Amino acid sequence: MGIRYFAYPLQPHDVVAARHDPYPFISDDPLMDAWGSEADRPRMLYLDKAWRELQHVFAVQDGFLRPRISLELVKGNVTPVSPYGEHVGFVHVLPPDVVDEVARDIVLFEPVDDAAIKEPFPWSDAKYVNEFLRRAQTFMTELARDGLGLVYTIR
Repeated sequence: MGIRYFAYPLQPHDVVAARHDPYPFISDDPLMDAWGSEADRPRMLYLDKAWRELQHVFAVQDGFLRPRISLELVKGNVTPVSPYGEHVGFVHVLPPDVVDEVARDIVLFEPVDDAAIKEPFPWSDAKYVNEFLRRAQTFMTELARDGLGLVYTIR
């Protein structure tokens, strides 16, 4: 099944509580939220497994490590806890001011080309990454417009 990324909006007054305990602000079944019927789908961002590719896009410019604020949207990784693939997920909270900064930065990213993705991720392709980049751009600009923060998990 693999490790996937899910983000949910946060009201500004919930940011402090989410930093102390983020799990009440994350669905018990985020995959169902992402794959469920459109009518039942909550407001969320689902990046599938493209979060790794987006980490690369947001951190590497012209072949050099130059992280941008957009990396805040996808930074992190799971922590392995056994040799059998078991892991602890990563959770991060962004307050509205950081969401706004990310939104202003993320819209500056142009679609990536296949060669730029295939070199570090031979199993991936630009069409896949660009679809999730577009979703992330839309989600972040909408959250910023609404003055919201977010909580995300990679698990």
